[in-house]
Amino acid sequence: MPTAIAPRYGTAPTNIPWLRNNSQNRFELSVSVQMNKAVTSISSPSHPIGLTLGCHQRELTGEYDPSKAFVYLGDSAMLDKDIVIVISAQGMDTPRCSVERWLKSDGAEETTDAYALTLVPKFELPALPSQEYIFLVDRSGSMAGSRIKAVRAALQILLRSLPSRGTSFNIVSFGSNYTSLWPTSQAYSAESMEQASKHVDGFDANYGGTELRSAIEFAFNSRQDVKGGSTDKNDKMPTSVFVLTDGEAWDLDGIIASINQNCGNAKKDGSLLRTFTLGVGNQVSTAMCEGIARAGKGTAVFVAEGEKPDAKLMGLLKAARGGVIDDLAVDWVDSEQAKDDDDDFEVIPSSKAGDYPESNASSPPPQSQPPLSLFDESHVDTPAETGARKAIVLLDPPPKVQQAPKSDKLPIPLYPGFRCSIFAIVKRGSNPGPHSANVKITGKVMGRDVVLQIPVSPVSVHPGLVEGKVEGGRLLHTLAAKALVQVFEDLPKTPENKAEIERLGKRYSLATSATSFVAIDEETKDEIERKESQVVEPEEERFMKGGMDELGKRPRQRPSASGMVTGFDPASIATGYNPSAATARFNLSAMTTGLNPNSHAYGQIRAAPEPRPISLHSADAKPRSKGRSGSTLSSGGLSGTRSISPTASFSGPPPPPQAPAAPPPAAPGGMAQRPQHVARMRYTDTRSDDPYARAVSTIQYTSSYSNTGYLDSPPVPLYTPPTSISQQTLSVESIARAQKFDGSFPSDDGHLWLIAGADGLSRARDIPPALVRLAGGGIGAQAATKKLIWATVLTIVCLQKKFGAEKDSWEMLAEKAREYIEKELTELGLDESLVTQTVNRLETTASALF
Repeated sequence: MPTAIAPRYGTAPTNIPWLRNNSQNRFELSVSVQMNKAVTSISSPSHPIGLTLGCHQRELTGEYDPSKAFVYLGDSAMLDKDIVIVISAQGMDTPRCSVERWLKSDGAEETTDAYALTLVPKFELPALPSQEYIFLVDRSGSMAGSRIKAVRAALQILLRSLPSRGTSFNIVSFGSNYTSLWPTSQAYSAESMEQASKHVDGFDANYGGTELRSAIEFAFNSRQDVKGGSTDKNDKMPTSVFVLTDGEAWDLDGIIASINQNCGNAKKDGSLLRTFTLGVGNQVSTAMCEGIARAGKGTAVFVAEGEKPDAKLMGLLKAARGGVIDDLAVDWVDSEQAKDDDDDFEVIPSSKAGDYPESNASSPPPQSQPPLSLFDESHVDTPAETGARKAIVLLDPPPKVQQAPKSDKLPIPLYPGFRCSIFAIVKRGSNPGPHSANVKITGKVMGRDVVLQIPVSPVSVHPGLVEGKVEGGRLLHTLAAKALVQVFEDLPKTPENKAEIERLGKRYSLATSATSFVAIDEETKDEIERKESQVVEPEEERFMKGGMDELGKRPRQRPSASGMVTGFDPASIATGYNPSAATARFNLSAMTTGLNPNSHAYGQIRAAPEPRPISLHSADAKPRSKGRSGSTLSSGGLSGTRSISPTASFSGPPPPPQAPAAPPPAAPGGMAQRPQHVARMRYTDTRSDDPYARAVSTIQYTSSYSNTGYLDSPPVPLYTPPTSISQQTLSVESIARAQKFDGSFPSDDGHLWLIAGADGLSRARDIPPALVRLAGGGIGAQAATKKLIWATVLTIVCLQKKFGAEKDSWEMLAEKAREYIEKELTELGLDESLVTQTVNRLETTASALF
C-alpha cells in the first residue's frame, strides 16, 4: 500500500503541494482478513503490526474462525515508506475462482456476475532454444548505498545462471545518461561472462538522475533482430529486457508508450520482446515497475530496503527462459448458461463519437425559412464559448463479458511461480439462473495445448466488512472494475477510452484518471486549531526515552545499533495463541535486513510418447509463490508457544542450543585420523596450480580407500589457503563467483577448502568409485574431468545443505551444474539411462561431508 512518494527525476505532471514534506504525518490502518482456509502467517517487513486472530475486529468476539484475522498499525506509523503486509493461508496457491452476483433489484444498473480467478501456475514451460538477455541497471543517485550493493551481488549470481548454449547478453547502465558494456549483445562464453563480472564489480550509483526512457529505447534498438535486419521469422531471436530500478522518475506515460510501441512492432515482425522488472527500495514506484511489466507482457517483483534481491531476480530469469502461452482464453460462461441468457439480449447498432440516437431516424423534409435581416434591432449578442471542451462520446453498452487483463490480442502474462489474477464482469438476463459451475483456461505453448478447469464458488464476505466501503457492498465487482479501469488506462488516451474509464469509475465509485472524490471537512476553524494545539509526542521519541510498553507494561528497551531491541523477553511481548483467550496481540519491530524470501519449488512436466495437454496446476508440483518476507507471525494451524525473532513463530518453542559435535581426533599435522594403517612419507604436490599447495611437508597419510576402488592418489600436504580465499565468507554469492561458464566448479584446494572447510578438505579430495571406474578407471583416465565432476557435485550438495533456505537464489546455478555433470558423464562413456542414477549416488556420497 503506497503511502510515500520519493523524489522523482524530471518534471512533475502537476503541482503537488503535499509532496513537499509528508513524512511526519501520522497514518492509521486496519485490515480485515478473510481467506478461504486457515490463515497460517501474517507479517510486515516494513512496519510494526498488531494482530487479532480468529475475527474481523480488534477484540476477539463471537466464535473463533481460523480463516479470519484483524491487522492494525501502531500509532507511530508515519507516511515515510510504503506499507507491506504479507498474508499466507492454507492452500493459498491452489487455483480458485469466486463469483458474486449483483441484482438489478439491489441497486445495480443491470444484473451481473463478477468473477475473480487467481492461481499460481505450477508447470514447467518448455525452454526457449535461444534468447537474448539485456539487463538495464539503474545507477542513479537514488540507488546509492545498500541498493546498488545488493544489485551487484545479485547480478553476479544471475550472470552465472544464464543458459550456456544459445544465449547472448548485454548490460546497460542508466542514470542521467546511459552506457552499455558492448554496442550490441555478445555471445555468452567464458570470456564474455568474465568481462561482464568485472564490469558489474565496478558498479556505483554515480549516474545522476533517472532517465530510463532513452536507455530502454537504446536496449530495444540494439537487439540482434534489429541490427541483423533478417525478415525470416525462423531467424528471429526472442529478447527479454530486465529493468532493475527504484522507478523514481516522472516520465511514466512516455516510457510505457515506448514499450508498447516496440513490443507491438516486434510482434508484427514475428519476434518476441518482453520486459521484466525488479523494483528496489521502500519507496519504489509500483506504478512504474508494474507498468513496464504489463506493457512488455512480463512480470514485476519488489524487494524492500535491506532485502536480498537475488532470489526474486532468479525467479524473473526462470520465467523469461520459458516460452509464452499463446491464444490464452478463459471460458467464463458454460454453454447452457449462455443459451439461457441469449434470449434476454437484443442487438444494438454501434454508435460512434458524436452520434446521437435520433440521427438514424427518418426526419421530415426541411421547410422553407423566412429571409434574415442584415440589421435586426431585437438581436442580443451572446458570448461565444472558448477553450477546450469535453468531447461528447456515446459509448455502446458494455459487452456481455468484460475481462481484465484482456486476452483477445496479446497473451496474458502467465508464468510459473507468479500469482496471476483475472477478473470478469458478465451480464445476466432478467431472470438469471445459477452461475457457471466451472471456468476453463485454454491456450498453447510452442504448439502444445495447455488446459486448466477450475470450480467456481460464491464469495462469502461478511456484509459488515464492505457495507459503506464499496459500491453496493459488492467487493468482487469493485475489484473487477478496478482491473478493467487499468486496461483502459494502459491504452492510448483517446476520448473513447477516457469515457470508458469514466463510466466504470462512476458506476463502481472508483477514483481514476477521469473521476475523483470530493472530500468535505465539516470541522470549523476553531476545532482544527484546538486539535493542532494538542501536540502528542511521537511514538519513536517515547520509545527512545524509555517508557511503558502497552502490552507488557514494562520499561521499553532501547534499540541496539543493529536496530533490534536488546534485552527483551519474548514471553513478555507475545501472549501466544490460545483459542480461549480474548485476543492474541503482537507488536513486532520490523526487520528489514537479511530478509529471505520463502523457498519455492517447481513442478515438472514429464515427457509423454504423444503430445498431451499441459496442466497449468500440476498436483505433483510443490507449492510456490512469490512474496516479501520479514517479521512474521506464522503457524501451522496457529498453535504453539511464544517466540520473537526476525521470524516470530507459533510453531513451538525453539530447541535448546546443541553443544557442538566434538571434532574427530586430529593426527599430527592437523588431519583427521582414520582407522587404517598410517604411512610416513615426504611428498611434493605438483598437481595444483596453487603455489601454496606445492609445499614440501612431512605428513601423516592414511590410505583409507586403497582397497575400495577410490583413486590411488599420493598424499597431499596440509593446505594453507591464500588470503584471498581465507578471508572469503561462504555464501551463495561466493560460490556463484567460482562457477565457470560451462557450469562446473573448480577442483583446486582453494574451492574445496571454501565449501568443505579445513576439516573436510582431505575427504573432499577423494574421488568415489562411481567416477573412478569410468573411462577405464585409474588416475590417468580423464582424471582432470573426474575431479571437476566431483568438485561440482560437492558444491551442489553444499548449496543444498548449507543454503537450503535460499534455494530460489541458487536453483538455476545448480541446474546448470547438473547439466555439466550429465554431459561429462555421457562423454566418459556412461550409458544415458544410468546418468541420473549415477548423479544421485554421487550426491548421496557427497552428503556425508556436510
